[in-house]
Amino acid sequence: MNFKITRHDDETTNLLTLSLAKEHSQQFRSMFISLHAADQAAFFMRLDERNRQKVVEYLQPHEFAGLFQELGLEDQRLIVTGLDAAYVSELLNSMLSKEAAAFLKSISVRKSVSLLASMESEARKKVEQFMKYPANAVGAITNVNFCTVHLTETVDEVLNRLRQSEEEKYCYDLFITDYDLHLIGRVSMPELLRAPLDKEMHMLMNRNIFFIDDHAEQTAAAEMMKKYNLHVLPVTDEQGGMIGIITVDEVHDLLEERLGLHIHHIAGLKRGVLTSSDTLRSVSQRLPWLIGLTATGFVMARIMAPFIASLEQFALLALFIPVILGMSGNSGIQSLSVVIRKMTVSKLKGKDKWNLLAKEARVGVVTGIVCGLVASLFAVLLFDSIPLFGVIVGIALTISILFGTITGAVLPLIVERFKVDPAVASGPVVTTINDILALFVYYGVAARLIPFASF
Repeated sequence: MNFKITRHDDETTNLLTLSLAKEHSQQFRSMFISLHAADQAAFFMRLDERNRQKVVEYLQPHEFAGLFQELGLEDQRLIVTGLDAAYVSELLNSMLSKEAAAFLKSISVRKSVSLLASMESEARKKVEQFMKYPANAVGAITNVNFCTVHLTETVDEVLNRLRQSEEEKYCYDLFITDYDLHLIGRVSMPELLRAPLDKEMHMLMNRNIFFIDDHAEQTAAAEMMKKYNLHVLPVTDEQGGMIGIITVDEVHDLLEERLGLHIHHIAGLKRGVLTSSDTLRSVSQRLPWLIGLTATGFVMARIMAPFIASLEQFALLALFIPVILGMSGNSGIQSLSVVIRKMTVSKLKGKDKWNLLAKEARVGVVTGIVCGLVASLFAVLLFDSIPLFGVIVGIALTISILFGTITGAVLPLIVERFKVDPAVASGPVVTTINDILALFVYYGVAARLIPFASF
């Protein structure tokens, strides 16, 4: 195995940029290929379309594969639109099978079938094995490069076989199987190295092992690894045959990807917008939300209209509208973030959902009462208003924060129940619903209590 030490800093970035500008392809290649794939991807995504095309021209498909695998699916699809079919085919041949499968499943069926047909036979078969799994199944992210040994092999035989192997595999843990590849036990590399050379695997192995079915949900694997502090988890098929492993790195990447998706959706954006350098692309993805929220503003204005006549003599109440709407929206976003984070790191069951909702409701009650009391005091002291105004603001704020918290918690759970991505319950949706509810509450409370102002 070859190791190389690479360094990526501002100076390297400047040199790479200069090489692209002067079209010094060889100089660029020598520096760029020495970088880690993550650094390559970060540099590539900062470039404009013209310079990205230069990078593709300078690199062979197998050299571009590492960079490509570091990108999100939306960015991958965008880049592939500018590549010819032969280049994409070679690119897929060079990618990890599970990464190629994930990309092919993200594009249209027609394009996917066409690209699969153009791939090398062996690579295509491996990719098709991954494509049979749903996107959220454990099998879709399984690492098939692992080490198995037979239970009758000796330590000496295993070590000799590992020395002669030229494949890069995960061998910190060796998995003991029978002739049908049924998982029986596990031996760690330190245990193997300390054992006598003539000792057989069945005498050395640990039979108390955790494993997971290849059709289980990925969140279940993440939860199991977190609960039992596992750094690797074997994956088996329905017959108990071992087909691969999931390492803590895969789980980390999975959780990071899902959290990234949820962050984008909370902002009401699609994946890739936060890092995209394409202005038109960013505008096209943000504009629908902004237009929708503008329309919502007019809906709220329509809601306010019936109350205007009855509140004309108490115009001071209008000053507190931003406070009511802002706090309702903030409480909803906080609750939404908590629930989505819970749903990202673990699968919530019926009891867990009710417990989470009950907790968020309690939080909403307490925070609503505290903020309502503070708002009442400020309304009276800072604006020199009658105590009734403080009561109206306090009650409305308490109810609005409670409603906002519950809305933020309930919405993602509702859409999940209907088999819709919970991320659809994004920040703008929650904020809009809470704004409308808060206005109804505020003006409703005001309309009920204002008649008492004459007393």
